[in-house]
Amino acid sequence: MKRLLKILWLVPAILFCWSCERDYMFRGGEEGIMFSSDTVMFDTIFTSIGSATRNFRVINPYDTDLTIDLIKLAGGEDSKFRININGIPDPEVRDVHLRAGDSIYIFAEVTINPGDSSDPSFVVTDSVIFQTKERVQSVKLVAYGQDVVLLRKKTLGTQTLKADKPYLIYDWLIVDSASVLTIEEGAELYFYQGASLVVSHGASLKVMGTRENPVLFTGSRLEEWYQDKPGQWNGISLMPGSKNHEINYAIIKNATVGLSVDSVGLKGGLPLRLSNTRIEHVSQQGLVAQASSIIADNCLFGDAGSASVALTYGGYYKFYHCTIVNYYKWKSYRNIPALLLSNYYIDKDRNKPEIRDMEEALFSNCIIWGANPNEIGLDFEPKNKEEGNRQKFIINYKFENSLIRTQLSADVLSDTKHFKEVIFNYNPAFVNYQSYNYELDTLSVAIDAGNLETARKYPIDYMGNSRVEGNRLPDLGYIERIEQEQ
Repeated sequence: MKRLLKILWLVPAILFCWSCERDYMFRGGEEGIMFSSDTVMFDTIFTSIGSATRNFRVINPYDTDLTIDLIKLAGGEDSKFRININGIPDPEVRDVHLRAGDSIYIFAEVTINPGDSSDPSFVVTDSVIFQTKERVQSVKLVAYGQDVVLLRKKTLGTQTLKADKPYLIYDWLIVDSASVLTIEEGAELYFYQGASLVVSHGASLKVMGTRENPVLFTGSRLEEWYQDKPGQWNGISLMPGSKNHEINYAIIKNATVGLSVDSVGLKGGLPLRLSNTRIEHVSQQGLVAQASSIIADNCLFGDAGSASVALTYGGYYKFYHCTIVNYYKWKSYRNIPALLLSNYYIDKDRNKPEIRDMEEALFSNCIIWGANPNEIGLDFEPKNKEEGNRQKFIINYKFENSLIRTQLSADVLSDTKHFKEVIFNYNPAFVNYQSYNYELDTLSVAIDAGNLETARKYPIDYMGNSRVEGNRLPDLGYIERIEQEQ
């Protein structure tokens, strides 16, 4: 098995040698060979899980050939690190010939075992030693370890996930029927590629985050490049018949679909309460619901490959002080608006729409914006307005005291049954949408544009600031702008 791993590791090492590398050079003193880095740093590594591969170059800066007598991993076979020396996966290689002005690559990986430290967060170090004649030089290897609770294909009964250690989920984590999963404030759940959290029929999810200690749901890649990369895990699914869900101060990111809600909260059931939650950096929808009941406040839905929020097949929805925004950068064109409202799905067997009532879809003191000229989609059936013998369905939606970007017709937008005190197509002037900062800048038209009655129901914003203190007028969106005293 070790031999097979060595052979497999040769492939990325050889391929990488054809790619570019930064030309920052470090010399360990006069007359020495040079290195592209004096320290190779690894982002936080979960115990038992191998790291991504890092590399550095060893350069002969002279106009004559030289031989490096010895290159070795200081920790040898017992090291947590593994190195590949110019295509040779071995902790020690002798007599490495280096032509004048030429260079070789050293690749490094690390795996940290549980129990390497009593501290759940710790540092592992080693170094690569280079001996040329009488001269000895080194490059440091540094990794930050994090002990985790590993959950693989796990079905849970009623229990609480605590915040003392992060959780690493493989494949799936299922909340069993009639069970309640409570997640403590500050808990961190990391999902491997393709992993999901599924809440079964009759089960409940209680996410009890706080402003100081939100609950994190994200992918398992911790390197900086992956922080806003979508599609790293499947997402959270609230299945038909699941019930009594509460999600407060959660960060759900880097999924395929952030939160999927199917047939939850109708027919006398309690709605999903979604508060102070950010769902962003997803490859499909941020929040997708069908035939469900949701009350959301102080939430951000952003950066989605499809709709940031898709409310389909009817239902009952109320969104207060939410920011629904989409500047998705991972593909050149997005043909779905940031917000999609629909009351049907297509029955493929009968090739016709199955329709349900859109009992209510209310957006009060919200911002709906993005990169596209139209960020609201209204897709309701039947599309033919002539009555005839067709069955009537409820289509009840309303935007009040909100700012939206849209190309809907003037006839539609002038209907006060659906649009009241709405600001159309004025840029909300976010502080910096490119770095996902959706706070309002000083001159934003969304400042003081909110409905005071709505703000009194939700007087505290996502950041913990008052919207109504001193009889101030509330802003739109999930964050109130607070001017700093000079």
